[in-house]
Amino acid sequence: MSEIAHDSSAKLLTMAGQIADFYKSSGATAPEAIAGHINKFWTPKMREDFLAAASDRTLEPPALEAAKGLVRRRKAEAF
Repeated sequence: MSEIAHDSSAKLLTMAGQIADFYKSSGATAPEAIAGHINKFWTPKMREDFLAAASDRTLEPPALEAAKGLVRRRKAEAF
């Protein structure tokens, strides 16, 4: 992976972590809120890059669940 791509991936993971921190007080609905925020405000390219980076890294549980939710949503939209 190029250094630029790595920097971009690191920034997306940081941003996802910040979003997760914001929605942490939502409790059980936090992953859904995080995924909703990412879907609403991030470009498709950012979401794809985030999912690729998330698969290689350890994320906090809410952000990880949000990433899984994004993957499930993406697969459902493909049909």
